[in-house]
Amino acid sequence: MTRFFTISLAALTLIGSASAQAPAEAPKVKVDVKKVTVTEQQTPQFAPNNVKDKRWRPKNWVEVEVDFDVKLPVDAGGRKGTFGSMQLVIYLALQHSTKDGKREVIKGTLNLINIPAGDCHALAYVSPADMKAIFEKDNVLATSDIQGWGVEFLVDGKVVTGDSSLGKQPWWSQTPDKFQMLEGLLVSKADSPFAILWGDYDVPVAKK
Repeated sequence: MTRFFTISLAALTLIGSASAQAPAEAPKVKVDVKKVTVTEQQTPQFAPNNVKDKRWRPKNWVEVEVDFDVKLPVDAGGRKGTFGSMQLVIYLALQHSTKDGKREVIKGTLNLINIPAGDCHALAYVSPADMKAIFEKDNVLATSDIQGWGVEFLVDGKVVTGDSSLGKQPWWSQTPDKFQMLEGLLVSKADSPFAILWGDYDVPVAKK
């Protein structure tokens, strides 16, 4: 997935040597993106005892997991501190283009709150219904239908760090006229069927 996306974007957007984005550093927090995983998760099946079951087949949700580390200075609590809020912007480049040749990119923002210092996780999802509307098939595969990803963390509207499947290069902003951004499709775990799973594994997301 990453190799094909790298070649494709190199032809479209990364001609020549692209300089890495220089993120602005927030005074009270440092964020290090450790790992980003884009995969499928089937709709979870629950078996309540007091309702009649339905005949249905689970489909694939796209799951994005961002593993990141938060460091706070001593005057903000240090290792025991909690940072109030920051934004996580996620980009998913699809193996799909518009009629005029623009690559379609799912873009979504999570408003993270009460982020503890140390190792953190954020989860986001795209529904099978939304993916079917794009690809016209019931089940999607991250390995073939999603060609690349990008993430940015913002504090007070400023980018403090970012990463992508192409390294530190912010491919989504270098030649924006080559992409068609699809917003409103990416949802938090709380707005998905996975809401009751994994407890407080992931950081909270502010309700819209």
